[in-house]
Amino acid sequence: MSKFVRQEIPPQFDDCKEYLPFLRRDFRYRCAYCERTETFLGGEEFFEIDHFRPLWRFLEQVTHYPNLYYSCGKCNRHKGRTWPSDDQISGGFRFADPCQEDMYVEHFQEMPDGRLQPVNNCGRYTGEHIRLNRLNLLSWRQLRRQMAQELRTLAHAADRLEAALAAELDLTSQNQIREEIETLNIHIARVSQRFSL
Repeated sequence: MSKFVRQEIPPQFDDCKEYLPFLRRDFRYRCAYCERTETFLGGEEFFEIDHFRPLWRFLEQVTHYPNLYYSCGKCNRHKGRTWPSDDQISGGFRFADPCQEDMYVEHFQEMPDGRLQPVNNCGRYTGEHIRLNRLNLLSWRQLRRQMAQELRTLAHAADRLEAALAAELDLTSQNQIREEIETLNIHIARVSQRFSL
């Protein structure tokens, strides 16, 4: 899916909640872990700030921007205060860091039913603790895959309409084709935003 690259350079705040607008943009309005979008979940009120390194162990990072991740409430609560021990870390059992790696490429293989199959210990640890195979996430991945296919079909239809427009001489027909292209493009943009495609 993706690795999140931070672009924002916010000022230093004493309250981590002040970073929310910056985090929303840096995480492209989606959960750092399950990657569901604000649009899909129903708005930003379904999102929280996750302290990637939990405060009970890394109190000095309470307002350190690189430690703050934009997360849906479910993923944040499942991750909670969990952090691997030094022995676990030495065995590769750790949380995948979506700002440092594309965890869906490096640590998981997505199965046809939407289930994430871990390919290493980091994937196992991350998947189990954040519960990335929750039923609603399986449904999300299946629907997202369907929407990606639909977008490819719609893009081909838009290309065909563009070709028809270039060949059409009748002004009324040209206007009709332009309206169809505009409608298709609006639908493509909405689906793309909703599913982060």
